Amino acid sequence: MLFLIFIPFLRQHTNILQNKFVADDLRGYFPPVDSAHLSLQNWMDGKYQNQQEEFLKRDLKIRPYAVRVNNQLHYDLLGETRSTIVEGKDDYLFEAMYIRSLQGLDFIGTKKIEEQVEKLKVVSDFLKKENDVDIIITIALDKARFLKEKLPEQYDLENVDSTNYETYLHYFEKNNFHVLDFNQYFLDQKENTEHTFATKQGVHWSLYGGLLAADSIQSYIGKLKGKENEINHLNKSEITKTTEARKEDDDIGQSINMYYPLEADTFSYFENYLVQPKNQKPYKPNVALVGDSFCWTIWGQDIPHYYWGDSSLFLYYYREIYDLKWTELNGTRLMDEQKLPFAKKQDVIVLLYTPMNMNDLGSGFIDETYDLIFSEKENKDDN
Repeated sequence: MLFLIFIPFLRQHTNILQNKFVADDLRGYFPPVDSAHLSLQNWMDGKYQNQQEEFLKRDLKIRPYAVRVNNQLHYDLLGETRSTIVEGKDDYLFEAMYIRSLQGLDFIGTKKIEEQVEKLKVVSDFLKKENDVDIIITIALDKARFLKEKLPEQYDLENVDSTNYETYLHYFEKNNFHVLDFNQYFLDQKENTEHTFATKQGVHWSLYGGLLAADSIQSYIGKLKGKENEINHLNKSEITKTTEARKEDDDIGQSINMYYPLEADTFSYFENYLVQPKNQKPYKPNVALVGDSFCWTIWGQDIPHYYWGDSSLFLYYYREIYDLKWTELNGTRLMDEQKLPFAKKQDVIVLLYTPMNMNDLGSGFIDETYDLIFSEKENKDDN
């Protein structure tokens, strides 16, 4: 017992257990914690003890091993994973928030959605008329909807009244918006393909599914702008099937930090999908991609860097700016004075959200752009 108690000390401060109790680094986001500064005030109010305790926990060399072993025991003996993860049938893992959205538990109300669509219509009409900017509503795959049959039986999926997803679609259709609903598209293709659109241990669409969506967005932009014969597409002729996950295709499986990997899945990947055009001058639209983490599948695979114009941007949750040239803008906070100018200089604005995030569609883009447009109009009228 004494030896077991002293294992963390021996591993931390001696070379006795140098190659023992080793595990891969923990996956996930852990905010950095600095060693506490000792002073009479933070000692007396308890801040020193709390911060130093957290720092020592993070700095412990045995921590990755201990956390993984603890999580493995909870999974094997109690069937428990992280509190936000739901284990479905056949070892499929789901984020609880997506199931909540599927049940309509995050529904913001028909009136609110109708108001947002009306505002977006004003924004869309203004940008089209003044700057020839088109807005495309793009809905990413929702794993809980796509694999509903794999969800645990205790979830009530029959008595669902209204959801943000279906209600928004109704009003988008009513107002003639440009909509790409990949959620429905992938459901329609589900029985007609051997490839995976959503993986067992991933939270997003698969890398394969995301690249298919990216190519479809290219086609839609080309048709919308009358450049369908001039816009380039991804090469989809080379496909590899493997049990080795790439990128975020097993992000849930990695985030639960267990000692042994979960059951292997089969993945499909496009190879050499980026095509550099030769002997032609392709149409490269300037695109502002506004959306949630599903956008990273497109941005992170260099699709915009090959196929979009130099002024293209990724506005992550309409908060952070990422550009194509790694300028001083990259990774900075989106400021109010940048918002309308950024919108006006694009050919297309793509709002890309999964149904789970449609309770805050646009992340402020709709309300803020609407207000900025009317503020600009008032200033012009005053002058």
